[in-house]
Amino acid sequence: MSGILRNLRGQARAAALIDAAFDSGRVPHAWLFAGPPGTGKLTAALAAAAAWMCDEPAGWCGVCRHCRRVLAFEHPDVRITIPVTGSVTMEDVGALLARRASDGVTPLELPGNCSITIDSVREVQSRLALKPFEGRGRAEIVVGADRMRQEGANALLKTLEEPPDGTLLVLTAVRATAVLPTVRSRTQMVRFGRLEADQIRDELMARTGMDAEAASRLAAASDGSVGTALTAAAEGDDLLQDALEALRILSSSGCAEAMEHAGLLAKKLGTGASWRFCSRIRAVLHDLGRVARGSGPLYSIEADLPSGGGLPGADALAEAGRQFAVCEDRLRAGAMPLAALTAALTASWRAFAAGRKESQ
Repeated sequence: MSGILRNLRGQARAAALIDAAFDSGRVPHAWLFAGPPGTGKLTAALAAAAAWMCDEPAGWCGVCRHCRRVLAFEHPDVRITIPVTGSVTMEDVGALLARRASDGVTPLELPGNCSITIDSVREVQSRLALKPFEGRGRAEIVVGADRMRQEGANALLKTLEEPPDGTLLVLTAVRATAVLPTVRSRTQMVRFGRLEADQIRDELMARTGMDAEAASRLAAASDGSVGTALTAAAEGDDLLQDALEALRILSSSGCAEAMEHAGLLAKKLGTGASWRFCSRIRAVLHDLGRVARGSGPLYSIEADLPSGGGLPGADALAEAGRQFAVCEDRLRAGAMPLAALTAALTASWRAFAAGRKESQ
């Protein structure tokens, strides 16, 4: 076995599919890696690109100049396209790639209503029309293919149908259903699933030296995403504390207090951190929902909530999670944090109140 994903834990099925393709010599010209955020899709895409370029015929060695340059985002024949807005500069993208190369954790996400535009797709096609600078061919990684505009997706079809020789294309997406069906049908899909809390705990302990209790606590509030847990470990626990405080308000205060808290959050977090807060509280709500259904993880974040007030049932928790997912989408699209967070906390408070009433 080539062990392409030997450094990626918790994705045995994805690893087996990718390894089998390289071991058999029948690597598809285009892959679609689909699954929740922070589950290793980009890590896997980089590993596949490194294997594609590697000097070692039996798999990727991780130490040759091709492998090292791919993993450092420096290989001239391996390029990455990410969703952007019109105001994003090359310096912004370069700085983001440098952070990811340095820590191996930073998501390749920029603020704002970002998308893969037709201009980005045309740049991919222009690069693929050129001969490789070195190595065996070219590899293009398109992050966030589910945020590709329709005209861009249509333009990409020709490349997917008739890729130049020696070309490897890897698309990643959180929601495979949001990728144009004609694009999906021209790729081989590999699904990445959420990790169990104990797997995330072990990864946190191995990579950060965190003690078991702290690692379990973060793992339980990460919605099966090792990337979310590692980012929280690197950046501190502030957003988790914000999420827990919001849940305390929703569980034990009135609607007016929830609206007031939305204003405090909007002022504190601003646009950039508000959508990350939404992602964080959704992860906590997912954990609480598992507990409510009797399939709780290794460590329940419920232990950090105060007694009194009480939490609603699984349906109400799921509805609150949906409200914060809508809020995140609105914030990414440029909505004002005060309006978006007020709507989300108000709707979530109503769901909590109704859920508690039904359980009485």
